Amino acid sequence: MEHKGREIKSRSLKFGSFEGLIEDVHCRLCGESSNSKLVYRNKEGVGFYHCENCGLMYASPRFTEESMLRISENEAFTDLSMFDRWSYDEWKKDRSRSYNLSFQKVLLLKRYLPAGSRILDLGCGTGLFVLESIKNNFLCEGIDPSLRLTYISREILKVPIATMQIEEFNPPYRFKGIVVWDVLEHLYGPVRVVKRCADLLEPEGFLFVQVPHYRGLSNSLKTFFCRIGVKKSGFKHFGFPWHVYSFDKRSLTNLMKISGLRVIHFESWSHLKKINRTDCLSQIIIKISKTLCLSDYLVCIAQKPSK
Repeated sequence: MEHKGREIKSRSLKFGSFEGLIEDVHCRLCGESSNSKLVYRNKEGVGFYHCENCGLMYASPRFTEESMLRISENEAFTDLSMFDRWSYDEWKKDRSRSYNLSFQKVLLLKRYLPAGSRILDLGCGTGLFVLESIKNNFLCEGIDPSLRLTYISREILKVPIATMQIEEFNPPYRFKGIVVWDVLEHLYGPVRVVKRCADLLEPEGFLFVQVPHYRGLSNSLKTFFCRIGVKKSGFKHFGFPWHVYSFDKRSLTNLMKISGLRVIHFESWSHLKKINRTDCLSQIIIKISKTLCLSDYLVCIAQKPSK
């Protein structure tokens, strides 16, 4: 069960280029029954906690839900300059990180889903993955609450995107696959969102998730150096305020279980995979990182039961 954060003291906080109201919260998976330990507190007074019950790492205080919905409208959230003179052919030809990542996600879907499957990209942003999925014969559409990002989707990429939150989304059909990529760490209520995803999936449908991984090799080292005072970054690697959670296998397994889904696979994608390095050494590193989940981002595939 998800619990609403109990606001102890509401005040305005300016963090980098973003400003909004903040509140103190408990673990979003365990609520007030959580057994959370402070990992680090930055100079702005934001604490980063680890819930020993479920494994979730989270920020508190953090921005209120209304403030968080404004984050994606902030220009610092996403650089959209690549769309000034954008074309699909040039994007594909250049093999940029954004193209390669979209293509790798399509390959991931093809491991589990046949061509023609109906796919939803939740938190689709500008819609690049929706476009690449359509080019690869999936029936893909997206939803995202950001007016700034979905304008690009509709007006430049010309892909089927709805500007709304998932709670407002009620199509007359269900999906064989739902992609929630680099999204859960931004959400005020991840449990209610994943539960809604489960509702929107067909029986035996798949949920594809990528989230920050605090047990990733680089993240673990950065956390250690911050805690002993060697690194003076203020826990910047967590990604606050854009990110308010970080996960590991246990916390993701708990989140999926609460939401009525079953985890069937974990892996992690090295930076070298995302930039399409193909030399022999890079391929070895990519394979090791994928198998042992050493990257700072964790990929999870979960499935809805048949009944």
